[in-house]
Amino acid sequence: MGRQYPVVLIIDDSPAFRDFAKYSIRTDIKFVNIFQASDAIEGLKLYKKYKPDVVLLDWKMPGIDGMTTLKAITNDDPDIKVIMTTAYDDDQNLLNDFMKGGAFSFVPKPMNRINLLKVVADALRERKNANFYGYLRNIARS
Repeated sequence: MGRQYPVVLIIDDSPAFRDFAKYSIRTDIKFVNIFQASDAIEGLKLYKKYKPDVVLLDWKMPGIDGMTTLKAITNDDPDIKVIMTTAYDDDQNLLNDFMKGGAFSFVPKPMNRINLLKVVADALRERKNANFYGYLRNIARS
């Protein structure tokens, strides 16, 4: 049915956030592969190479922003679980924009470890269920 362990991709220009997220996920969610990118270009390359199950994606980054990156990823894989993050929460329509763009969830920064782990675990669970039902549909068609 695919690879052995789920893949999480963290795309964020903050090394401190990438380290925090990687450490939190690796410590509490066992058996997961984690890759990191410091900008959207590197992130999209890693996305194409590893086809992650979940992406943690910063909204405000130098160069290509998070919304453009979100659309590129969800156009390629509408079922992927992208969790948007940002420290900029002054726009009331931000959450709506993320959801319209195909995001699974939004977690504002700074975030605590428990909130991060809950949303990542939920995203991994939903992705696993979607993959399993897709697998069953393929069996039923053959």
